Amino acid sequence: MTSLQPPVATTPPRSQGSAFGFLAVQVVVLAAAHAFGGPPWVILGVLACLGQIMADFRLASLLPLVPALLWAFAQAATGNRELFFPYAIYLAAHVVVTLWPRGFARAAAAGAGLVGAFLLIRLLQRATPGVLAVEAAVAASILMATLGAAVVGGHRLWGRWLIPLAASLAAYAGLAF
Repeated sequence: MTSLQPPVATTPPRSQGSAFGFLAVQVVVLAAAHAFGGPPWVILGVLACLGQIMADFRLASLLPLVPALLWAFAQAATGNRELFFPYAIYLAAHVVVTLWPRGFARAAAAGAGLVGAFLLIRLLQRATPGVLAVEAAVAASILMATLGAAVVGGHRLWGRWLIPLAASLAAYAGLAF
């Protein structure tokens, strides 16, 4: 007679430690986004984390998300709320690069979804139509460039770090318009 109970594992599976690290980094990222940016920053952070979970549930693939917090720290230090834009673009580019191996359409949709969420938040913050139009145009341009860059370097370690950084710096430069 066999038992219907699953066998009791004597040691935890290897992935539990990495899953704990993955979730711990996500909690730290979201807590820092809240502390230094506020609820809108957390909303975009949650969306980026969801995209990350859909793509890859490994700690190493999540770590390139952490530099986005530099924008939150800079915003807290300077009081410049415009830094929400490069933060949002960093997250969108990170999601594009992370989802790139799963297909162009999925990566493009995730990046566009994050940009759309950013624009919705900006609308709720009562940004003027002119400001929204500029932010949308700059974001769309950067998103297209990010998709092109993902073709070249999205599957490489340097691309996972440099593409989102370059995208957010382009967004920062776009604030001048």
